[in-house]
Amino acid sequence: MIFELLTYLAVFIFSMAVWLPVYKYIVSKWVQEATIERIESGDIDLNYLLDEGGVFDSLADRTVTLFKHHMLAEMGQLSRAGGSIDPSTADPATIGIDAAGEILKMVGMRKPPAMLQIKLAQALGNMAVNQTDPGSVNTFDPAADFYKQ
Repeated sequence: MIFELLTYLAVFIFSMAVWLPVYKYIVSKWVQEATIERIESGDIDLNYLLDEGGVFDSLADRTVTLFKHHMLAEMGQLSRAGGSIDPSTADPATIGIDAAGEILKMVGMRKPPAMLQIKLAQALGNMAVNQTDPGSVNTFDPAADFYKQ
């Protein structure tokens, strides 16, 4: 069994050692020459590909998406690192994000995403700012607003 695996591994390594240089120095030049000939003959419309084909647009979209994913990953790491801050010295925004994370964990999320924590903290902050009368929560009747229409 092990002898067969080692044989397959040796054949794979040997074939890569042979085919990679062949592709790099011979086949890639053939492909390059054929592509240049097709562009010069008009078979491939390079202006269409560059202007209207969306090649650069899709490349820019993929780059922005990649940067966004990296930014969100870094935000998640920062929010997790910020969870070890002492609440007595923390600012209200940090406490709000911490509270939002705890609420999401209570709902069943093991590792809530940083953006969801921030959005929930913003919603909780807006609710706290808009709360003017402490007794209005007890007298809230959603049907009253519904029937006014």
